[in-house]
Amino acid sequence: MTEFGWTLGSDAIRWSMIGLLCGGLLGLFGFASVGSAGIDRIVDNQLRRIVANSATPLAAQLLNRAVDLVFAAIALRLLGVEGNGQYAIATVTWLYLKTFSDFGLSILAAREVARDPAQAGPLVGSTTLFRLLVLALSLPFVVLFVLLGQRWLSLSSTSAIAILLLTLSIVPASYSEAVNAIFTGTERMHLPAVLTVFTNLIRFATGVLALGHGLGVPGIAGAAVTAALCNAFAFHVALKRQHVRIQWLVTASELRRLAQTAWPLLLNGLLITLFFRVDTFIIQALSGSHALGIYDAAYKLPNLLPLIPSYFVLAVFPLLSRQSGSDLRRTYELAAKFLIVVSWLVVLVTLLAAPLFIRLLGGHAFLPAAAETLRILIWFAPLHFLNGITQYAVIATDRQRDIAPAYATATAFNIVANLLGVSLFGYTAAAVVTVLTEVVLFLFLRGSLERSLGRIDWSPLLWKPFLVFLCALLLGVLLTRISFLLSPLTVLVYVFGLLLTRTVLPHELALLAPLLPKSKSLHRG
Repeated sequence: MTEFGWTLGSDAIRWSMIGLLCGGLLGLFGFASVGSAGIDRIVDNQLRRIVANSATPLAAQLLNRAVDLVFAAIALRLLGVEGNGQYAIATVTWLYLKTFSDFGLSILAAREVARDPAQAGPLVGSTTLFRLLVLALSLPFVVLFVLLGQRWLSLSSTSAIAILLLTLSIVPASYSEAVNAIFTGTERMHLPAVLTVFTNLIRFATGVLALGHGLGVPGIAGAAVTAALCNAFAFHVALKRQHVRIQWLVTASELRRLAQTAWPLLLNGLLITLFFRVDTFIIQALSGSHALGIYDAAYKLPNLLPLIPSYFVLAVFPLLSRQSGSDLRRTYELAAKFLIVVSWLVVLVTLLAAPLFIRLLGGHAFLPAAAETLRILIWFAPLHFLNGITQYAVIATDRQRDIAPAYATATAFNIVANLLGVSLFGYTAAAVVTVLTEVVLFLFLRGSLERSLGRIDWSPLLWKPFLVFLCALLLGVLLTRISFLLSPLTVLVYVFGLLLTRTVLPHELALLAPLLPKSKSLHRG
């Protein structure tokens, strides 16, 4: 077998991936060419449009995450622990660079187009050029990071190649983001959502083909470049159907205006990104790619969890925004209780089934270390869910200026604690610091919230669900020692415990209904 021969089992898998690639390309460019006329006919009023613009991206996001998990299960087995660490540092570097080059322009452009659709053409051109200019100014720092990283951060040449390839993918992605903002501003979010699904299938198929031919980490990065190019071209085709004429011109005054307007959005995006993934660089520098490979494998499942609070919070936020005083406090407490109850259930299941999750995702090579790390990481969930709803409640009370200092403080704590902890105790300390950082963020957000709403009764929100969880966990450990097949009974014990201890009351379940999207009633509109 040659170096680039097929190594991923039978030829049937290879031809399946080629078929999936062709199907993804046909779907991507076919849908971009035809547009969303069918969906547009269905969403013929404002309420239905809101449902389509929220439900379609949610469904697309869930489908994309499912595809990503399948790809991760394949990649972890083929790359191994070391290879996974090499790709993890490349993807997080790309995430920082992409966040910086976007400069918060996606939100800004969507807002401007929503106010004045005639600005679509000029904004596509100016925001794309702005992004590319920022990326060009960032390139010397990327090259410096790659060169110095190989000497001081134990950065492998494989990671360096992947970083450069992923940086290249930002060029077409900059145009895609600019066009996507136009569709968001004109309330056609369903079209980009469908396009991302086909793009993800293309990335999946090309990535598996690259891995199957032994191209490893650079092959996956190359697949990302291919998918980004296809996505940009499809967005261009879709934009032409909207009869938008792009103006490829940006003046110095326009650059200054965009920078002055968008920099707070950039700061917010960077703080959120720093808050979660700065530990990747610290583990790479202090412990190397193998340790990072274990940590990243454990992080893949917790990385999916923010989907749960994000969409629930977005559904609740309009109600929070209309309320004040005691009404706002009651709604917040009810929504917070719901999220905390769900999060402790997630923690319960993960603690009991962590080895099974890691075995299914990455195989025996990542056991037991990744499972033990996952069991630590998952404790971040309750406060992460709570911080999500607390952050939006703070915004609803018009104290949004308190959010940036809270994230800045939490980020500073995260960096210092990781530098100390990882140097002394390895990547396990990074998992502990992730949990503690959520505590720091909560303390700041809690103070801001109580200054507006008064004292919150935290006992039914924090301690009662925790005690029910603790009892269910102890029983679950006993049942698992008897037989792992008995472990699902733990979930029933947890649910009945919430009802028996009156942690969750029947009338609270009834009150919760208005906070959730009512798709049936909306479709009647």
